[in-house]
Amino acid sequence: MSPTSSDDALYVGDIFHQRVVPKHHEFTYRIFLFWLNLDNLENVAREVRGFSIDKFAPARFKRSDYLGDPSIRLKSAVLQRVNELVPDSSVNPVKGDVFLLGQVRTFGLYFSPVNFYFIRNEKQQYTHMLAEVSNTPWNKRHHYLVDLDRQEPCDKAFHVSPFNPIDMVYHWSVKQPDEHLRLSLSCFKEQRHFTAALKMTRMSLNSKTLVRVMLSIPSMTIKTVFGIYWQALKLFIKRVPFYSYPKNKEL
Repeated sequence: MSPTSSDDALYVGDIFHQRVVPKHHEFTYRIFLFWLNLDNLENVAREVRGFSIDKFAPARFKRSDYLGDPSIRLKSAVLQRVNELVPDSSVNPVKGDVFLLGQVRTFGLYFSPVNFYFIRNEKQQYTHMLAEVSNTPWNKRHHYLVDLDRQEPCDKAFHVSPFNPIDMVYHWSVKQPDEHLRLSLSCFKEQRHFTAALKMTRMSLNSKTLVRVMLSIPSMTIKTVFGIYWQALKLFIKRVPFYSYPKNKEL
């Protein structure tokens, strides 16, 4: 299977954040994310110059950066975690192809606030999305599972931004990934406080497109880290309430 097939791609577009309570604040950044079939990583590494899975490269997928035990395949770890979160998995286990939507190491550096894993069934439909959320600077992870047919609200269970309280409800909106990707998360506490959204367009993953996007954004890692702290400074200046990390809970 060629890495320039429909199973591997880059998504290029915008990430948008909007805060409406208690102060208005919004921003948009241009980003790109990898869309990788986890069964096809070796082919991508072999056929796309600048991409590697086992040595230094401008773009490198390193197994230990992601969910679960690094000694087992990421696909297996994702499906295991998904089935731990599905209520009836002992009767109807979730299985299929697994795709990573997220970042890889750029020039040896890695940081990703969230990685998304999409499960595709034998009918070529995406049935579930697992969001692997990391918090900065505590370096802990939490997983939210979204049934893409239902997309039911869920309680926030993990401290991420110090400018959002923990007692909130998440509302997801995820479209089936195709030529365009639309994904949003809104935080509610009696009313909507905050929304984060991705609006992206699919691009073939090959040597030329990888060079093109990496020239336009040389390090997604640096841009992501800088953006988080720059926007946090702006919220601090606006005197948005600050919620300390809950020391008595694993959040």
